Amino acid sequence: MIRTTVERAVALRKVDAFSKVPIDQLAHVAAAAREEGCPAGSCLFREGEPPGSLFIILEGRVALEREGREFAEAVAGEALGTWSLFDDHPRRATARVVEDARVLVLDRDDFYEVLSENIEVLRSLVKNLVTRLHELTGLTTGESR
Repeated sequence: MIRTTVERAVALRKVDAFSKVPIDQLAHVAAAAREEGCPAGSCLFREGEPPGSLFIILEGRVALEREGREFAEAVAGEALGTWSLFDDHPRRATARVVEDARVLVLDRDDFYEVLSENIEVLRSLVKNLVTRLHELTGLTTGESR
């Protein structure tokens, strides 16, 4: 089932980094994403590979493996590779499809193109990331060290 841009935006909203971005702005990001079918046994990405895309599981199951050992499983609604959009560190795990899946894929270059053309999306995203950093470090808005 191919999802509409609005349905893709709703799926993206479940990703922590995008959770506070207004849906109308997130629609720009969703328009740049594509939906793909992935058969069981295929890999979304491999440990050690350069970063590149965010994957949101729409249907199916994906096992996460490190050094050949499974350590977690991701299912519909979960995102894999979020930080690949933002940093240059190699993939820390392999994501192997264990049950036929459909995923929403957002490539890093497409994401940056959307950000360069939509300053409001960038503003919302940065604001959300700063808020999350404050939460993680125990700082409240307006505090500084």
